Amino acid sequence: MTSTPPDTRNAAPVFSWRIFGPTLVLIAGLAVYSAYWYVAAGKTREAIERFAAAPAEKIAVGWDTFSISGFPYRIEADFVAPIIRAPNAPEAWEWSAENLEADFLPYNLRHVVLKIEGGQLLKYRDVSGAARQTHTVSMISDGAWASYVAIDGAPVGRLAIDINNLVALHDTGTDKPGAKAGAGKEGRFAAGRLQLHAQPAATDPGSPPAPGDAASYDIALQGDDIDLERLAASKVLGERMTLFAAQARLRNLPPSTNASPVEMSREWLANGGRLAISDLAIKWGALDLMAQGEVTLDRQMRPEGRLDAAIADYAGLVSALVKAKVVNEKDARVALVGIGLVAQLQGDKSGRVHVPVLMKDGRLFLGPLLVATLDPLF
Repeated sequence: MTSTPPDTRNAAPVFSWRIFGPTLVLIAGLAVYSAYWYVAAGKTREAIERFAAAPAEKIAVGWDTFSISGFPYRIEADFVAPIIRAPNAPEAWEWSAENLEADFLPYNLRHVVLKIEGGQLLKYRDVSGAARQTHTVSMISDGAWASYVAIDGAPVGRLAIDINNLVALHDTGTDKPGAKAGAGKEGRFAAGRLQLHAQPAATDPGSPPAPGDAASYDIALQGDDIDLERLAASKVLGERMTLFAAQARLRNLPPSTNASPVEMSREWLANGGRLAISDLAIKWGALDLMAQGEVTLDRQMRPEGRLDAAIADYAGLVSALVKAKVVNEKDARVALVGIGLVAQLQGDKSGRVHVPVLMKDGRLFLGPLLVATLDPLF
């Protein structure tokens, strides 16, 4: 006798949570995230448009076209021909570019990454002289990026800027971003790479600054392969600076919503502002310097302060100063004898000579030698 297997053709399928459950959870999660992304993107658009529509008391912004995209990884705001102006600032500065991309992280809208494509144009009015001449700087680079993270309780958050192969021409008469400036009438600046990092300085957790108090910021700046033209120092050291690197703390920066760099600097000075430099390295022709110290500005807005420097081949540097007729041979001989005796007493095995760099009353001293006069920064 044989048995017949049961007929299962019309049997109902058996639901398995182990198989379908994760899929349903994933679909629900994607739906929730998609809804969140579109809501966040809409709020981002509204915030940007609301800021642009506000009265231009301090800062005015605008663009030719503006769009939001980037789903699902980021909220990408694309601006064609963006422009930022401070019409009421003494400098009446204005910045424009061909294209700006601002990427916000959907899970952290306090963090934005900026990418600038094409040329940039900066216009500003010189406030240091009676003529109030308007200057124009046309810039082009292989890439310009910036990252900014807002920090609770800090007037300015964490900032990082990275620019590759920058060329800037300073003249008058350039009116389009990225346009080729006539002949660089007033100078040319180029750098293989520029980096800037700034963030609020660490404070004692037991006594954090109260809102409205002055703050300190740690700053790191580095420039590689810098070309300088038409500077007085270039006649002595050449037009190529191999390295400029500095780490410093900007002290006593008062809270401010001022759009004027000049007025912000004056507020900082009135509040006892100083720049404490922990590490400075410069390699520029005959100058190979390492230093630390503190600098501020005097009442005429000229650099003032002291750096303790260690200089390699001090004799070669002095020889370059004599050749350029910055110092006379008699003063150079006296300085070399004195510095030579000091160097023997110092016993620095690296061969560097330790000398003070003084900035006072508009004059710059390298050890005992007066090497330059200092003009007001503004």
